[in-house]
Amino acid sequence: VDFSGILNIDTIAERYLFDIYSVLRLQGIEVVMTGIRPELAQTVVRNGIDFSSIKTYATVKQAIETQKS
Repeated sequence: VDFSGILNIDTIAERYLFDIYSVLRLQGIEVVMTGIRPELAQTVVRNGIDFSSIKTYATVKQAIETQKS
C-alpha cells in the first residue's frame, strides 16, 4: 500500500486500512506500506491506530528491493 502523496487521512480510512491489512494477513498475504510521511504517521498514532506490526518502507523502490533479497 503506497501512501506517497497522501497528506491527510481520517480515522475511518485508517480503520478500513487496518481491517484490509488484517483480512489479507489471514489469507497469508504479506502487506507492506510505503511513503508514509512523518505528519501522516503522527496523525495515525494520535488517532490510536497501531500500525507497528506492519512492515513500512520510505519508498516503493526500497520495499521492492528489500522483498527481492
